[in-house]
Amino acid sequence: MRIAMLLHKSVEFDSRVRREASALAAAGHEVVVLELAPVPAGSATLDGFARRSVLPSPAMRRRLPFHLYRIAFLAQFVRALVGVRPDVVHAHDAAMLLPGIAGARLTKAQLVYDSHELATSVPYRERAWAWFVAAIERLVVPRCTAVITVSDGIAARLQERYGLRSTPTVVRNVTALKPGGEGGLRRALGIGPDVPLILHQGAPAPDRGCEELVHAAALLDGAHVVFLGDPEPGYGERLQRTIDELGLADRVTQLPSVPLSELLSNTAEADVGVTLLQDTCENHRLALPNKLFEYIAAGVPVVASALPETERLIDAYGVGWCVAPDNPAALADALREAIRGREDLALRARIARAAAELNWALEGDRLIKLYAGLDGGSR
Repeated sequence: MRIAMLLHKSVEFDSRVRREASALAAAGHEVVVLELAPVPAGSATLDGFARRSVLPSPAMRRRLPFHLYRIAFLAQFVRALVGVRPDVVHAHDAAMLLPGIAGARLTKAQLVYDSHELATSVPYRERAWAWFVAAIERLVVPRCTAVITVSDGIAARLQERYGLRSTPTVVRNVTALKPGGEGGLRRALGIGPDVPLILHQGAPAPDRGCEELVHAAALLDGAHVVFLGDPEPGYGERLQRTIDELGLADRVTQLPSVPLSELLSNTAEADVGVTLLQDTCENHRLALPNKLFEYIAAGVPVVASALPETERLIDAYGVGWCVAPDNPAALADALREAIRGREDLALRARIARAAAELNWALEGDRLIKLYAGLDGGSR
């Protein structure tokens, strides 16, 4: 089966799209990822799948107003889909639904929607974009051959909201990465193995508890906090101001993203990993973040926001602590307990059991079975 995946950014740092595309390619499908980003020379294939850029030319981006540019990239996606002539168009996130359905109709392909979040519950900056997301989902989702999402809670909401006959297939963000080799995180920070290391993995951004973590760090003695990941534009400076105002520049550090192949080796050097989504929207309440599974795979205990889906998983496996996401004092208490538990063999055993169950070989099988149930395209 020929599968065209649509992505509104580069696939290189999108671990979910990479592992799904790779798993489907390994299962014998021909997979091409059409991405709205440059594809560097020599990178036309990755992890067993093909890559193709649909980015409009720099001259077009300079000349066109932003809303016309959106129309231009829509046209680029559709043109590329016509060239690929896929059996299935796999649209990653709501932004890809419009080119997805247009391209699927033109090529008589089936359409699969992969909802990485509860898109209609994300607090968008632009009201027009929020309206568009709601409208396009209501129009397209009921017409999809299949729907995939990241948690049981989001699956239930999508089925209820769009009157779907069956519950969307849940493919959680269980990592396919493995720790191994020397990570170098502590070396980059200039700290030794005796210093407690608290890790926030992934892009620092508003409503992810980053500033609350910095305030919690001010209540801890001797621990080092690191934000590992490129921040959302403009937010890194805001976060650094908070760090500097609290006099924590020697104990709280921001570092850029590392290649996915090196990620878990760095993660494994931490004593505790944090995932601190704020309770600002239903999407956060129903999320199961990538970093949660990455911490577990790396053998690192977790301190997380007490939000329904995250709390349910952490309690089920006994791999960490959940706290009110807007309470730095409670967060500091949980971090102290996690640091004290560095030598807790029972905790380490529970994390190892969780890692054995929450592995991509098992999780990815749901995706493979879904595609096995498709009829290979309607052409």
